[in-house]
Amino acid sequence: MTLSLRLDPKTKFILDFVSRIKGQNITTVVERAIKETADGTGIGPRFDEFGSEIGQETWSKFWDPSEGVRTLKLIACPYYPTTFDEDELKAFTDAHREFFYVGSRGNEPRRAFVDILWPKIEDYLAIWREKKSTDYWAAGEAMKADLGVARVQAPDWPTKPKLPERPAAPARTPASEPDLEDDIPF
Repeated sequence: MTLSLRLDPKTKFILDFVSRIKGQNITTVVERAIKETADGTGIGPRFDEFGSEIGQETWSKFWDPSEGVRTLKLIACPYYPTTFDEDELKAFTDAHREFFYVGSRGNEPRRAFVDILWPKIEDYLAIWREKKSTDYWAAGEAMKADLGVARVQAPDWPTKPKLPERPAAPARTPASEPDLEDDIPF
């Protein structure tokens, strides 16, 4: 990646000075300054078990080589300042949780599925936008088909609601039958 910066003469002098004194090229000086600043920049409070604030989450909590995993980690953080598009993506991934997250409530990305589906995430979002009022499950069906093409077992879709289990009726035995003859007063 190439980055162009317009620097005033004083800032350019400072950059050259630091580069010369540290024996580093300008790119290394800039990269290290960015990382040092990012290491000190965090979001959201973190507290210890006694309620004392102990720090904030930094870029390293969210970094992942996979763009999809990185994005899902960021939008799962309630302190991350999202855009409208990211809010829509969050709503989509929550509605299709089985494809993107491990567990029914967790925010841990399902890496294998995300790596397969992410290159077409805009296509799935477009299907969802266009068809959710007439065929709410269409985007999930498209993702399920693409996982099948990749020879990965897709989740059951659409999700079947889990019915509560009914307790089995107790078996009636002759010992549990009431003796009606004892109840008749004469």
